[in-house]
Amino acid sequence: MNILRFAVITAFFAVLPFSHIPAFAASDQQIEALKKEIQEMRSEYENRILKMEEKLAEMKTEAIVDRTKTTYSKSRDSVYPGRAIYNSTLNPSIGAVLGGRFAAFSSDEGEIPGFVLGHEGERGAEGISLGETELNLSTSVDDKFYGHITTALADHGDGVEIELEEAYVETLPGLGLPTGTTIRMGRAFWTFGYLNEHHAHADDFADRSLPYRVYLDKGFNDTGAQISYVLPTDLYVEAGGGIFRGDDFPFAGAEGSDINSFSAFLRVGGDIGNNSSWRIGGYFLDGEASGRAGRHGHGHEDEHAHMDDHDDDHMDDHDDDHMDDHDDDHADEHMDDHDDEHAEEHGHEEFFSAGMFTGDTRLYSVDFRYVWAPTGNIRQKEVLLQGEYFWREEEGYYTLEEGGEVHEEYLDGGSHGWYAQGVFKFSPKWRIGTRYSQIYSPKDSGIDHDPYAVAVMGDWSNSEFSRIRLQYNYEKLGEDLSDNQILLQYIMSIGAHAAHKY
Repeated sequence: MNILRFAVITAFFAVLPFSHIPAFAASDQQIEALKKEIQEMRSEYENRILKMEEKLAEMKTEAIVDRTKTTYSKSRDSVYPGRAIYNSTLNPSIGAVLGGRFAAFSSDEGEIPGFVLGHEGERGAEGISLGETELNLSTSVDDKFYGHITTALADHGDGVEIELEEAYVETLPGLGLPTGTTIRMGRAFWTFGYLNEHHAHADDFADRSLPYRVYLDKGFNDTGAQISYVLPTDLYVEAGGGIFRGDDFPFAGAEGSDINSFSAFLRVGGDIGNNSSWRIGGYFLDGEASGRAGRHGHGHEDEHAHMDDHDDDHMDDHDDDHMDDHDDDHADEHMDDHDDEHAEEHGHEEFFSAGMFTGDTRLYSVDFRYVWAPTGNIRQKEVLLQGEYFWREEEGYYTLEEGGEVHEEYLDGGSHGWYAQGVFKFSPKWRIGTRYSQIYSPKDSGIDHDPYAVAVMGDWSNSEFSRIRLQYNYEKLGEDLSDNQILLQYIMSIGAHAAHKY
């Protein structure tokens, strides 16, 4: 290309001197016309050269993309850049994230009065623990599908468990769906709020906020399918929804091939100048719970056989002295009778803190995220502002069993909670951050205190694949329940690992 440009310019300067030789007896108009023609030829060839250079650059970029598969994602890599996943046709990319921590608590109790916690939502083990280690495997199945598996080795204080976090297939553009459309099928961390799509090791804090622990058992990853569509607009707009089996917290008790829950979401985002970006979203999750209990977030049919057929008409089979005249149209009357018989034996708090829930659950969320790079380079300095607001509506029964007797409490209401956090990267390797979270006790729970927690952290990253974090938490979960916590965490990524979403 440079040779061609040189030849054109040389020809121009070679012809120019001879245009002034008197032997040609050329007029001034002819000379100017010739100059203009040469200039037009020069511009035309330079434009062609530029277009050819641009085409060459595009071909080089396409070749690199073919050889290297980063993450099939519609949003930019930001806070925690990841290692590229190589598109090995026969050999999947394999990686691991090693996590561990030391924890010290001032309180022996970590329950949250008024809320049933799932297994993942508990505060974790005290002392030295493995935390969570992930093993991931991913690759393009062919030109139309992409597959991913993540298995976690988790230490919750009562031994190490193997958990299947994700196992899904996702469509690629080669399938021929409308541009911007993606379908994901299997088990995954589905789109609901900001953090739910992210694995815990990508978080900015060593633990998740109170709303995530209470409402989602740290993360919703049921079995199902989800479709999303990114609109072809300058502003980032994504809409979608999913259908799920309904086994995972906050649901439970799915049977057969039923679809017991579904979701919908809409997200909008964009850039502000060259140094900052933002995104807001609204989310909805609805489903049925049948015997939802704490710990693993599922019903315990073997322990409580009476819950196997628990549904809207379950009251008909209870003890005659407790349920003879109760039906769905007399819920308030049932509450009055229940209060008279069992108020002294069981307080409202006990039902909401330890009972098994059966009924409808609807969860709403709004999230916001803002990223600002003061110097224009997020690897040097960066400011992150993030927050989410949740509210949960439930209609059904909380059930307690004691001494062979079943006691119930009807709920038609809900609770809400939120968190807000800020993180400042003041140098390429150091960050500091703070977070405040609070949840408001369920309606009619009889609990006057609304639990809240404050977290302050500082972390050091030697590279984008290693991080050490020190964090202090102060949790005020009950009127007489305060907990000072110290967490020391390490996160190490080895092998291929996908970049995390915006």
